Amino acid sequence: MPTPQSSFMKHRGRINQHLSDRKRLTVGAIADPSTLSIKPADCDLVELRLDSLGTGENVHRFAKECPLPLLITARGSEEGGQSNWSKKEREHAYRAFLPYAALIDIELRDFEPLDSIIDDAKKLGITVIGSLHDFEATPELAFLTEKIDPKADLHKFALMAQSPNDIRKHLDIFEGLSGRALSVMGMGPLGAAARPLMAEAGSLLNYGFLGTTPTAPNQWPVRLLKATLSI
Repeated sequence: MPTPQSSFMKHRGRINQHLSDRKRLTVGAIADPSTLSIKPADCDLVELRLDSLGTGENVHRFAKECPLPLLITARGSEEGGQSNWSKKEREHAYRAFLPYAALIDIELRDFEPLDSIIDDAKKLGITVIGSLHDFEATPELAFLTEKIDPKADLHKFALMAQSPNDIRKHLDIFEGLSGRALSVMGMGPLGAAARPLMAEAGSLLNYGFLGTTPTAPNQWPVRLLKATLSI
């Protein structure tokens, strides 16, 4: 009978292989504690937003028992997170959930202060996502290129889309950073409408929410997103 730890290791290996093969995956994000009581479905992996959920026993229990690979995120308030944790508190949260993680998501600006978490994750075979959020606009490709960090296994860009030209700029990211594992998504009504287009263009991790609470502006329910991407 497989041990829980061996299951977590298999999840890490499976995610690493999927990303190496550039396989498109759907992420079911959980930010509402009430959602921890449901069995996750209609997604390929589950994101636990620790900044919303906390690190209590109910969250640990879900992480131990979740049948799907886990993405662990502890977002800072300046990046849209729902807690006022200090960087040290976020470091403790990440470290407490590393044993369960197949992936972790850390904002690119925090790679240096959280470098010990990144190094420990790498030793465990955990995929490290370096993310950048802009809730006001879509930066130019040159700006995003400057933010690339070699320690990130995948770069995630979540950008506000104010116009069709912003959607074009989102698509240009795949050409400008070709060869890299990317997750690109638009925020706002226009960006949300274009999420299937980003997946078709090469976005490897495509986020929707489980339960009733979105974790980003105009986010899709993951059930609808997965069904749409399967057409």
